[in-house]
Amino acid sequence: MRNFNLPNLITSIRIVISLCVPLMIIYGGFEMRVAAGILGITAVSTDWLDGWLARKYNEVTKLGKILDPIADKVYVLLTLSIFAYLGMYSFWWVLPIIIRELVITAYRFSFLEQGKVVAAVKSGKLKTVLQMGSIGYIYLIFMCKIYYPTYFHYALIYTMYIALIATLALTLYSGYIFFRNNWKLIA
Repeated sequence: MRNFNLPNLITSIRIVISLCVPLMIIYGGFEMRVAAGILGITAVSTDWLDGWLARKYNEVTKLGKILDPIADKVYVLLTLSIFAYLGMYSFWWVLPIIIRELVITAYRFSFLEQGKVVAAVKSGKLKTVLQMGSIGYIYLIFMCKIYYPTYFHYALIYTMYIALIATLALTLYSGYIFFRNNWKLIA
């Protein structure tokens, strides 16, 4: 199998997008921030595409197994951190998510080096979907608050916190499931 193929190219593009979107949100004006939203939607919607293509055309590679979780983590962690930086919520909401993602990613890479592939379980996949969905919702609230204040209502902030609570809870729960399921490999 070739190491660099279409699925890995898509994943690499997602990483580049994941690095650009937060900068566009911080430093951009309205048009740049709308473009960041469109790029964010592109990154999220192609998250499943690279894996599907790799499985369908038997192009699963070790590089792809490394790049795909990196792309997800870069997008989620940077974007959640940027919104905390911009004052949408406290950074304390993001810190446990960062710690969980970094610790489990380190374990996954360690297992991969040993030739052991730990497949994502349902709670981990749902966690990623909820994280990315929450980012989209926070983005919309951010845009509304900055550019459409007449439509902004503080009920949006409360629902944002509900999304953050759900995201944090599922992120920590999926971390627990990871350790429970892989404790023999870790020990």
